[in-house]
Amino acid sequence: MGTIGAGREPRATPAAGSGPPGLSHSDAGRTPTSSTGWLLDGRLVKGERTRRALIEATVLLITEERAAPTSARTAARAGVSRRLVFHHFRGMDGLLLAAASGQSDRHRGILFTIPARGPPDLRIRALVRQRRLFFEAMAPTYRVAHAREHAAAGLRGLLDHDRSVLRRQLEDTLAPEIGARGSEAVELLDALEQATGWDAWRSLRDTRHRSAPSAERVMAYALGRLLA
Repeated sequence: MGTIGAGREPRATPAAGSGPPGLSHSDAGRTPTSSTGWLLDGRLVKGERTRRALIEATVLLITEERAAPTSARTAARAGVSRRLVFHHFRGMDGLLLAAASGQSDRHRGILFTIPARGPPDLRIRALVRQRRLFFEAMAPTYRVAHAREHAAAGLRGLLDHDRSVLRRQLEDTLAPEIGARGSEAVELLDALEQATGWDAWRSLRDTRHRSAPSAERVMAYALGRLLA
């Protein structure tokens, strides 16, 4: 089964080569003309390590504190200078975007394609199980990203993309039932999207204090009633 939203070209694997210890695979096989070349490569590797450390620190702090961390706390957790947050990401909005994008890419494989055949109840159960796993994995990052999306265009674009992936999954998985509604198909799809999106999940979990299994059952019930 394919992964919903997987449209990126695979990265090419660099050829093996020689180089000083600590260089990434992308540096392997590169032959600098002078020691200046290796120095530059070393700076690039160090910069990438710093970026990764800051992103990982952001994800950890968001998970622990359920709120957006400050640049000072993030830098301290990553073990780097605070100014490097601004050097690499131009501030916390850029760093939050990088963290949210990485988490979305990491967990989007949960949303694999569900064939639009067989009993609708089985497809509904498979779909809401995927959403439970995806939303629970993304919950800490999503809470912060959604709270800041109106202030940060990059975050808004990322969340809009995730919404479109989830909507397309509904449209593909429940295509026979949606198509059977004729002129009401678009309205039905809109209702299904509202009943199974992040806002619905967050309300069940954070406002109604439902457990994840209970929230999954409520979402399945809502889908079933909409399609009845």
